[in-house]
Amino acid sequence: MYGCTAAPVDPQASKQEEAAPVAEKPIAKAPPPKPKASDYPVEPFPKDSMYQLLVAEVAGYRGEYDLALDKYIEMAEETRDAGVAARATRLANYLKRQDVALRSATLWAEVEPGNIEAHRHSAELLMRVGELEKAILHMEAVKNLGGLANFDVFAYRAANLDDAQREGLLTAMGRLLERYPGDEQLMFSKAVLLEQKGDMAQALDLANALLKKGENINVVILKVNALRDLNRTDEAIGFLDDTIAGMSETDTAVRRDTLKRLRLIYARFLFETKELNRAKEQYEFVLLTAPNDGDILFALSLIAMEQDNDTEAREYLNQMIRWNLRIGEARYYLGSIAEKNAEVELALREYKQVGRGYEFLPAQAHIASLMLGQGRIAEMQEHLSNMRANNPERADQLTMIEGQAFVEQGMQDQVFELLDNAIAANAESVDLLYFRAMTGQKFERMDILERDLKQIIDLNPDNADAMNALGYTLTDQTDRHEEALVLIEKALAIKPDEAAFIDSLGWVHYRLKNFEEAVLHLRRALSLFPNDEVAAHLGEALWALGNTVEAQKVWQEALKQTPESEILLKVIEKFTVN
Repeated sequence: MYGCTAAPVDPQASKQEEAAPVAEKPIAKAPPPKPKASDYPVEPFPKDSMYQLLVAEVAGYRGEYDLALDKYIEMAEETRDAGVAARATRLANYLKRQDVALRSATLWAEVEPGNIEAHRHSAELLMRVGELEKAILHMEAVKNLGGLANFDVFAYRAANLDDAQREGLLTAMGRLLERYPGDEQLMFSKAVLLEQKGDMAQALDLANALLKKGENINVVILKVNALRDLNRTDEAIGFLDDTIAGMSETDTAVRRDTLKRLRLIYARFLFETKELNRAKEQYEFVLLTAPNDGDILFALSLIAMEQDNDTEAREYLNQMIRWNLRIGEARYYLGSIAEKNAEVELALREYKQVGRGYEFLPAQAHIASLMLGQGRIAEMQEHLSNMRANNPERADQLTMIEGQAFVEQGMQDQVFELLDNAIAANAESVDLLYFRAMTGQKFERMDILERDLKQIIDLNPDNADAMNALGYTLTDQTDRHEEALVLIEKALAIKPDEAAFIDSLGWVHYRLKNFEEAVLHLRRALSLFPNDEVAAHLGEALWALGNTVEAQKVWQEALKQTPESEILLKVIEKFTVN
């Protein structure tokens, strides 16, 4: 007996097995070849890299994003894996780590050149840091890959480029236009760059070519700007007239919005060219569809004031107040209208309601002037004292407003008492010291001017404005020219291209009788800042050299720009009247 070592045999099954044919033994096949690493598109990360990536993942899960990003960018640069570079780019963008995002995005585009998103990220990040020539290469890649290439963004990012950078971008744009001659965004970008460069004729040619392709408000604006800068004002007005006339008020909402924008552009253009009635007509058109638009109401009030129509101006300004739109400006201009009409109490009431915005300080200046003009000294002082208490961050400015009101009335004792007390309480206020110094100059108190400017320089040894002011005053009103020269040269070492400082340098050399040196500096000052005082100085220096014809030419040219300039009229009379 075998016990229970085996299961019982089914007799029927035995018979079936006997009857079944014997299967042939399969023929052995050769084992498949071992795969090579090159057969796979992706290789596994090395163990250490995988560990670092897991650290990054866990850090991200825990919200430790800076650690996660540091690991991702490290592994992206080590492994040069497109997926890791993409992950680093997205996380860096989320964290606003622009420098890291740029590193990872450019790496991503390099290792995966067929990825549109990688090139988009690279282009955007390069534009942010001003690398527009490099950015445009990535935008070109987007276009070549079938994506939408927004070349027009380059035009708007190029406003702050220097001349060399703009030329480089224009060259790149020209190269792309040779490849894609019909690309409207490229044409528009190039036109804007040409406009920024000052080449209005070429910009206009491109604008005209684009308008043949279809209506575009940005191109319309470009053409108007080009025509204006080319002094073709009538042509610009005619073009806007025709463009607006060709559009229908009953068209789609998008087209109506475009028409509104065009009318506003046209209205501003007409206002700038003093076509006030026609500007008013355009604003009134827009007001019909936007009766509570504060900008339009304000523009109409300005036109009415320009036309001395105070009644209409007041209507628009009061409408702004009813709609709660730009109330500070509305109150301020209502005050100015009342002041012009000698309605003092009404003017004061309006000025006091301007609020704490941009108009606050100008309104306080008008309040001080009106009160002081009526002899209401104590009332003015109390008002401004309350304003300083309620607006401590503007205390110095309010003190200077009070001081200026005293200066205008020739009240020397009161202004210096006010400023002395204010500076005693705030001895390091550069603004107050400078104001007292200039006030000293107005009242011919050179001792005060010199003392306060020197105090400013002691407090702030790099205050070039104080150095120049003291240097110029010593030049113009004393014989301490060598001392003045040292101060002015120190100021110019800090601000070498400041036109006022260069004028001071020329003037002190004139006083030192270094006439050729004086002319050299004064010519440069006038080129940087065409000003009547600089022109007067240059003319005097030229006259001293015997160049009397050129001196008179300089004075006459300056007089065309400022025909009522006292300094020019005096110097011309001094040197040319027999």
